[in-house]
Amino acid sequence: MKAIKVFLAVAVSAFLLPGSANAVELDKLKVLYLGDQGTARAQHFAGFLKLNVGCVEAVSRVTFKPEQADEFDVVLLDWPQSDLARDDRLRRAPLGDRAAWTKPTVLLGSAGLNLAVVWKVRGGSG
Repeated sequence: MKAIKVFLAVAVSAFLLPGSANAVELDKLKVLYLGDQGTARAQHFAGFLKLNVGCVEAVSRVTFKPEQADEFDVVLLDWPQSDLARDDRLRRAPLGDRAAWTKPTVLLGSAGLNLAVVWKVRGGSG
């Protein structure tokens, strides 16, 4: 019974209190897309984003430097699985050192797997 009262109190408080974080309006959002420049996939993503957010820049994942993301609100990392991606994972993460990366990031394709490998993230799937 006590647990139910606590749950209800938290639920009511969460509902009644205004949120402390406000979502950015999409027309003001600055997005950096990291992918394989020149591919149809990259062009489709960039085209879609240009129609839906304030500012978009598409950059090659291979030549990207982490400081290029400084002026953007969010980064979209598109990193598919392929033989080339396996070789890339042996070199470096496109986002640089894991401890230094703080930018909000959306992982597309197999970017989660590829980053986990190169950043040596422990875990599993299943």
